[in-house]
Amino acid sequence: MKHVSHALWVMLASVLSLGCTGSRNTNLSPRTATTAAESTHLFETTFQTHRRGVPPENVKAWVVIGLALYPMQPVPNAVNRFEALLPLPADRPVLRYRYKFEFLYPGVLDNRINSTMSPEYELTIPQASKAP
Repeated sequence: MKHVSHALWVMLASVLSLGCTGSRNTNLSPRTATTAAESTHLFETTFQTHRRGVPPENVKAWVVIGLALYPMQPVPNAVNRFEALLPLPADRPVLRYRYKFEFLYPGVLDNRINSTMSPEYELTIPQASKAP
């Protein structure tokens, strides 16, 4: 009986974990900035959720660099795709960033807010070579 109880808990935990993995994003940004002279970079991502009743206009996205949040704009004529043109720091060779998504979904009596964060990504910034 104890063995059956343990198997039931494992099965329940696996079903619950499947329900928690209801969203994902795809980083569409290049991992390396094109040139050191370029001072901005286009961050692009997509977002998909398996939660029912989330219209694309109820999804907001941000680029998170350190503690700063930079809003992203929806890409016209594309569903759940976002972009932001941001300045790059000149003094850092690597920029670590994440995406944050917030969306409304229907609850029992009213809409509820949920948010999720992407894994951390790295952007390599070529450094300008100094002339002798």
